[in-house]
Amino acid sequence: MSLISIPFIVFCIILLITYYRIDGKHQWKVLLAFSLLFYLWAGPFRIIFILISIVSTWYLMKDPKRSHFIAVILINLGILIVFRYSFLAGIHDLFIPLGISFYTFMTIGYAHDCYDKKTKPCDDLFHYALFITYFPQITQGPIGTYEKMHDQLLSVHKYDIANIKEGGYRIIKGLCKKLVIAGRLSYYVDTVFSSPRLYGGLTLIIAVFFYAMELYADFSGYMDIACGISKMLGIELTENFKRPYFSENIQEFWRRWHISLNEWFKYHLMMPAVTSKWNKKISKVMYRIFPKAKKGTIRTVFPLILVWIVTGIWHGAEVVYIGWGVYFAVIMLLSVCTASYVKKFKTTLHWNDENTFIKIFNVLRTFIIVCLGEVMFRAETMRDALDIYKIIFTETGINKASITASLIPFGNGNQAAASAIIVFLMLSGLFTVELLQEKNAAILKKHRYVYGGILLVITALFGVLGQSSFMYQAF
Repeated sequence: MSLISIPFIVFCIILLITYYRIDGKHQWKVLLAFSLLFYLWAGPFRIIFILISIVSTWYLMKDPKRSHFIAVILINLGILIVFRYSFLAGIHDLFIPLGISFYTFMTIGYAHDCYDKKTKPCDDLFHYALFITYFPQITQGPIGTYEKMHDQLLSVHKYDIANIKEGGYRIIKGLCKKLVIAGRLSYYVDTVFSSPRLYGGLTLIIAVFFYAMELYADFSGYMDIACGISKMLGIELTENFKRPYFSENIQEFWRRWHISLNEWFKYHLMMPAVTSKWNKKISKVMYRIFPKAKKGTIRTVFPLILVWIVTGIWHGAEVVYIGWGVYFAVIMLLSVCTASYVKKFKTTLHWNDENTFIKIFNVLRTFIIVCLGEVMFRAETMRDALDIYKIIFTETGINKASITASLIPFGNGNQAAASAIIVFLMLSGLFTVELLQEKNAAILKKHRYVYGGILLVITALFGVLGQSSFMYQAF
C-alpha cells in the first residue's frame, strides 16, 4: 500500500477514527492490528518472514547472553541475505519482504542494546511486535530504537487538534516534495541515466545535480509523510534529515543525511569495531609504521573502511554500490587523516570558517563531492558511471548548442520550456525554504497552515500523479 494512494488515505482515516474512539489502554492494540494489516496488504506470504524475525529475536533476547545475540544476528542477516542477494546465486525471481532491510537493522539494534544492557528486554511479545511492525517506519525508516519508541507506542494518546494540524501540514509538505519536485526531476534523470553516452557534459552535470535533488526530495518527502502520520497519532519519529546540502564538510553531511541509519552504523558497527581486539592489534602495527600519526586516527581507519563497505553492500551487492561505499570511505579517511594538516594550513592563511564566502565555498565543495559519489549510486553499471565521469571532465562546454541540448530530456518545444521553468521555480523555492530554516528552524511555523494551503495548490497543479513508489523502497 503506497503512502501516496487513495487506499492509504482511507486506511489512515479509519485508523485515526478507531484509535481515538477506543479506550486509551487499547490504542496500542489498534496500532498493532493496523500495522499488520498494512504489512499483509503487500502480500500474505511476506509476513511469514517478519514474524520469524520478531518471534525469534524476542524469545532469544529474553536471556541476552552472547550465544543468543549471535543467533539473532545469524537468523536476521540470513533471511536478509537470502532475499536481497539471492541473484548472486543466479536466483532472480524471489519476492523481497516489505521493509526487510530496515526491520533487520531494528531487530539487530534491539538485540545489541539488550546484550550491552543498554535496554531492558521486552517482556511482552506483542509490544515488541508493534515496535518492529509500526507501519509509518516499516518501509523506509527511520530506523527506530526500542528505547525511544516503546513508551510512545504504548502510552495513551488523547485527541489533540494541534497534532492533527501539524501532522497534516507535514504530510502536505512531503507530498509536494515527492510529487512536484522528485516527480518532475525523475523524468529528466531517468532519461539521461538510461543512455548517458548520448548526452554531452553539461546535460550530464544537470542530470547529476537533478538526481541529488530528486533523491533528497523523494526520501525526505517520505519522511515528512511518515512523521506527519505519526504526529497525528501523538507519536514522534526520529528526524532523518536536517538540511544536509548545507553541510560544510563531508562528516557533517553524513550527520545530517539519513540520520537514523548513520547513527545505527555508529553505535552498532563503528564503535564496536574501534574497541575490538582485532582493531587494537592492527592499530599497534600501523602505529609502528606511522609513529607520527595520532593514535585516535589510526584506530578509526579500518572501522571506517568496514562501515562504508558494509553501507555500500547494504544498498546492494552490485559493483556500483560497493564503489559508492569505497568512494566515501576514501573521502572520509582523507578528511580524518589530514585534519591536523588542514588546521595548520588554515591557521597559516588566517582562514576564517565563519566568513560568509568561505561558508559558501565549503558548502559548494561538499555538495560537489557528494554529487560525484552519487553518480555511482544512480548509474546502472560501473561502466556507465565511469563514462559519465569521463564525459563530464573531458567534454563539458557551455555554449548555445550545449544549452539547447540540455533541454532535450525535458521533452519537445513548449513542453521542454515549461518543464524547465517549473523545475527551476520549484528548486528555487525548496532552496529558499531550506536556507531560511537553516538560519532559523522555527521561521515558517507561525504561518505554516497558510504555507500548507499554498503547497497543496502547487501539488494539485504541478504534481506528477501515478507515482506509487519511493526510491528507497528498493533498499
